[in-house]
Amino acid sequence: MSITPIVGLRRIYGMGDVELEANRYFAKDLTDRERAIFEGAVTLGALYHQFIGAPVSRDPRVIEALESCMEACMALQPYKEKVEVRIRRDMVRGEKKHPFDYETLRGKHLDVRVTSKFGAARAVLRMRYIPEIDYTLMYVESIAEDTSK
Repeated sequence: MSITPIVGLRRIYGMGDVELEANRYFAKDLTDRERAIFEGAVTLGALYHQFIGAPVSRDPRVIEALESCMEACMALQPYKEKVEVRIRRDMVRGEKKHPFDYETLRGKHLDVRVTSKFGAARAVLRMRYIPEIDYTLMYVESIAEDTSK
């Protein structure tokens, strides 16, 4: 478990002035692992609350556009290495029967994996529907730390 003091952040991780200033607001004993998890969790929560309710259909063009949009937008957040979004096509209702017949995106449609890296830690967080508990669960899938730094 590593705790990176602010004075070493610029030297070790190449942090700029804005990152150093932002880092001052975090608890001094926050580990790189905890911060990587925090940054990934912020992204999962933001994705869920920003995109739930978006109109969706089984049209592959609509689904692929929405997946790409979510990935690109969420990848803009700090410390993201990778954002993967899949909309479960099997969970989306069929074709439109009339102009008012469309579905809106729900949590159970999403299968998301976010990789965030802070300092020496890399966290992979996941959000997906778990049928056994009938819930879209956000959880830490894995965490690793590069001890060579």
